[in-house]
Amino acid sequence: MQRESTVTAMQQLHTSDASPKRYGEIIMSRYACLAIATAVAVGTAMPSFAQPVTFPAEPVAQPAAPVALPQTPTHVLKYLSPEDLDPVTLLAPPPADGSDQQKAEVAEVLRFQQTASKERLDQAVWDDRHESSELWIPTLGPIGFDLSKLPATAAMLDAVLHERDAAADVVKVYYGRRRPWTFNDDIQVCEAAGKNGSKVRAYPSGHGTLSYAQGVILAHLMPTKGQLIMARAEDFAESRMYCGVHSRSDIRASAILGTTLGMLLLHNRKFQPLLDDARAELAAAFLTR
Repeated sequence: MQRESTVTAMQQLHTSDASPKRYGEIIMSRYACLAIATAVAVGTAMPSFAQPVTFPAEPVAQPAAPVALPQTPTHVLKYLSPEDLDPVTLLAPPPADGSDQQKAEVAEVLRFQQTASKERLDQAVWDDRHESSELWIPTLGPIGFDLSKLPATAAMLDAVLHERDAAADVVKVYYGRRRPWTFNDDIQVCEAAGKNGSKVRAYPSGHGTLSYAQGVILAHLMPTKGQLIMARAEDFAESRMYCGVHSRSDIRASAILGTTLGMLLLHNRKFQPLLDDARAELAAAFLTR
C-alpha cells in the first residue's frame, strides 16, 4: 500500500468511534502510522481493510511468574483513566525468547547497525538524548516551531509526555522484555549508560510511544505538515533499533500504543483546554497552515 492511498483511505479516522483495540489493528500497517496525520486532521469514515493485520503465529512471551504491578506507580494517568486505556490488553505479547521471530528481530538490529551510515547512527544518538518535545526540532524547527516561544504548545506536549510515561511503564513492567543487545554481544548500545543500563523493559519503546502520541496530536493541529510529522515520528522510533535497545516488535507496539494514546487524548474532555490553547497559539504563529 502506498502512502498516498493509505492517507486517502484513512481520512475519517478522527471522527470515528472506533475502540482503542480497533485503532491498534489499523495502526499495524506501517504506512497507516504515517497516514494518521491526515486522518486526525480531516475526518471522513472509518476505513475497512480486506486483510486484517494479525501477529505471526509464534509462541508468545509469558512472565515466568505473575508480575505484581507497583502499588504506587511512579507515573499515573492524569487525563485518561484506566477504563479509557488498558495498555496490557491493547498490545499483544512480544515474541517469546528463543522463538524464530525473536531471533530474526535480534539479527535485524545487528544488520541495521552494520549497514547504517555514520549520519544515521549519529542521528540515533541525538534522538536517544532527546526523549522530549525537543524531538521535533530537526523537522519543525526550520519552519519556526520554537517551543521556547510557544508556551501553551509546550505545556500540551508535556502533558502528552506524562501520559506516555504512565501508559508505557505499565507494559514495560508487566513483560520485562530483554533488550536485543543482551542476546548478541556484537550489538552496540548508543545510550549514555551503554550496557550498564537497563537490560529489560524493552517492550514497548518509550521513545516511539512518545513520538507517535505527540505526532498524532501535532498532525491534527498542523495538518499541512502531517506527513512530515508522522514520518519524523516513525524515524525517531526506528532510531531505537539503530541504538541497539529495541527490536521490531517493540517499535511496532510503540506505534500502536502511541497512536492510540494520541487519538484518545484528542477526544478527551479534560485534555481539551490544553489542546485549544495550543491550537490558538499555533494559529497566531501561522504554523497551522
